[in-house]
Amino acid sequence: MSTTTKVATLLTLWLSGSLRLVGQVPSPLARVDQRLDGVADSGTYLVYWYRINNASESRGGAAYFSLDVSAPRGTGFPTLPATGRFMHGAGFRGVDLAQFQDHVPVGPISPTNWESVLTKQATLDWYGGRGGASGEYDNIPPGDSLGGFGLRSPYLPGIRQSWARPTFLSCCAKPRAATATSEAEYPDPSEFKISGRTVGPTVRPEAMTLGLVRADLAQVCGALRWIPDGAMCGPLQATLARAAAAAQRGDRSAATDALRAFVDALDAQHGPGKPVNDNAYWLLKVNAKYLLAHM
Repeated sequence: MSTTTKVATLLTLWLSGSLRLVGQVPSPLARVDQRLDGVADSGTYLVYWYRINNASESRGGAAYFSLDVSAPRGTGFPTLPATGRFMHGAGFRGVDLAQFQDHVPVGPISPTNWESVLTKQATLDWYGGRGGASGEYDNIPPGDSLGGFGLRSPYLPGIRQSWARPTFLSCCAKPRAATATSEAEYPDPSEFKISGRTVGPTVRPEAMTLGLVRADLAQVCGALRWIPDGAMCGPLQATLARAAAAAQRGDRSAATDALRAFVDALDAQHGPGKPVNDNAYWLLKVNAKYLLAHM
């Protein structure tokens, strides 16, 4: 299949909503982590940089990645400059925008040989762009990782859902047997996608509050375990509580001091062998520093 034909086929499926999770079936992917490598401030927008890791326990390559970039109704479908080939579903002439989920302002960045699309379900998807069976040439093997994925957005970070699909050859090269009601057919990699959590643009800057940072910290220290050390979480939570109490009574100086102490603690406990992982660090630090700059 040529690259042009593949892109046209994928676009038809994206716009029609035909690419979806069909059922709960075993996946050759054990875990795929979309890790935030860094966030840079351009002065106009933030640049989010990601590295995607396919766990060594996986039994196949990871070939297709999605990130939730949905936004409340009324946000619209704004885009920023993109790096690499990019298709914007809501930007095509003649589509029914009522069928599209609004998304945050975003401009994708794709590594060499990868392409991106913003779908009607408001996911930003990356996939290999060199034709062949899905993921035949462009994928991340088990135990390997690939950087260079990114996006531009003026929105501040929040916790987002992500998904990964395996290569066609690792899941779907053998057809299912025919039944009384259906012919033999090949499975689609979308049936084998797995989900996870990462960090992505979520919050309008003017809507950022200490309460949101505290809620994110509760998730980071709780179910997500991005900071698995309870001895580290307790002081961080106490410091944010102190900042919130000072802000409530109008003591800007005390609130600022507490927020600075919070950022300093994150800096001291982030890095190789330390308890604050990359997703937790950039999520909490970027938002805390924004509040410090706008108190």
